Amino acid sequence: MELGFTNPFRRWRPKGSMYSLKCSQCGNGFLSSYSLEAPICGSCMQAAKSLDSTIDYDIQCTTCGNKGVIYSKKQCHACYFGLGNKDGEEK
Repeated sequence: MELGFTNPFRRWRPKGSMYSLKCSQCGNGFLSSYSLEAPICGSCMQAAKSLDSTIDYDIQCTTCGNKGVIYSKKQCHACYFGLGNKDGEEK
């Protein structure tokens, strides 16, 4: 007869393989279920995402000439990601 108690010594284990990786940006270790070629931890990934979405409106795009480029880049969002602003109009 089972009373519904769980074994306190039984541990949860992930299904599949787990990889211990070292972040290529900050050097911290982290676990992943994927074997990554260029490992990057969650905090560095979030920092990279936030920089790519930050717009610097003081600089002009070198490709189309519109104001507002991605932070630390020389192109606007449309030119950098190849969306192509064909009319030359500002967004």
